[in-house]
Amino acid sequence: MLKRFAIVLSLITAASSFSFAGGKGGTELALASYGGLGVVASRGIPLNIKFLSSNGIGTFGEIELGAGFGNELALGAELSGGILIGVAQGISVYGSLGPAIGVGNGTNFGLGAEIGFNIDVNSSSIIIEAGSHPSAGYVAVGLRF
Repeated sequence: MLKRFAIVLSLITAASSFSFAGGKGGTELALASYGGLGVVASRGIPLNIKFLSSNGIGTFGEIELGAGFGNELALGAELSGGILIGVAQGISVYGSLGPAIGVGNGTNFGLGAEIGFNIDVNSSSIIIEAGSHPSAGYVAVGLRF
């Protein structure tokens, strides 16, 4: 039942026209060391918190899914809130934290977290990210498009 709920929620989010992955607009897709070779994908929405945005700090909500194929299958999903801070022309750093579920050796609930960099290249961004879901920690490199 919980797996079905996570799949339905992911499909609804992926179908939404308004996204804000990696703290910026677009969809994020990355290769990851997620309990072995894996992938991480996310979509999100901007959260306009005026006192933060007036100080140059962007805020966002995000749903992130991860899957890895090592000795056993590792799956994870996270619903998080985060901040985005521009550090230089075309470079920003972000972090998020939220409830997460992991499936590997059974089902685990806990906190999911991520930190990462966006490096803007034309209309896309290269992302470098490290994070953790209850089933696995990961390091990922990919694109926001």
